[in-house]
Amino acid sequence: MSEEHIRTLTVQGASYTYRTLRHPAPEVEPVIAMGGVLEGMHDWAYLEGTVLSRTSLVTVDLPGLDPAAFQGEERDNVDALCTGLEGVIDDLGAARVNLYGYSLGAAVMYQYAQRHPERVARLLLGGVPPGRITAELVAPLRQATDRARAGDADGFAELMAAALLCLDESHHVHRRDLTLGYVRRLMRNTARVPRKVDLLATALTSQRHAPAVGLKGVPTTVFSGAHDHLHTPEAQEAFAATIDDSRFVTFPDCDHMLPLQRPEAVTSLVASFLMAEAT
Repeated sequence: MSEEHIRTLTVQGASYTYRTLRHPAPEVEPVIAMGGVLEGMHDWAYLEGTVLSRTSLVTVDLPGLDPAAFQGEERDNVDALCTGLEGVIDDLGAARVNLYGYSLGAAVMYQYAQRHPERVARLLLGGVPPGRITAELVAPLRQATDRARAGDADGFAELMAAALLCLDESHHVHRRDLTLGYVRRLMRNTARVPRKVDLLATALTSQRHAPAVGLKGVPTTVFSGAHDHLHTPEAQEAFAATIDDSRFVTFPDCDHMLPLQRPEAVTSLVASFLMAEAT
């Protein structure tokens, strides 16, 4: 039976929280999971059964930090979040950890692994964002946040759904209608919370520093939906090629919301790769 522990820390003067479901007798290093800007520490139920069968699960509210922590040209949102992740791992007292990051969380965990490869047993990254966001992506995302700030929750939801999902009917996407309905509801609710709109605007449209290329000494798997047009599989495959001891996996019937469309595929990767015994 796992025990739940919740801790609050600070980075750059902003507080954040992490949650540990502690395994009484772990067989492998703990798994830390971190996702996109709106994913919090209670959004990982689909992983609990798989991870807790062998080790502890740690989930993080880092993306929920105050937008002011990342504003200004001298700041980089990934740098700030990476410093926050360092605080979590130090607070855990774990010598080594397994890291699973998706979307923004993938960028944070990759940077952490570059800084501290000796503390990362294995690294699983999905939907990895580019270091620089193209103007073609920034324009509609800014238009979406403008709609939200003008009180147009429906317009915001439709634009965000178009940015995050593959709506091209010529491509088969698993659970497309279910995912579309979920994203629209989530974004309508988000539009009514100005702080969350600011977080999305900061995370999705800020021109963060390009990450240093390459990583050695950490077994890594990078995965993508074949129809992810936000963070394309071609870009993610090229990114994976810069990492020693890495492999790239693509899922043909998914887009950027792959964890919602194929949660069983993610749990399979977590079980078969992330929690594999060291060789």
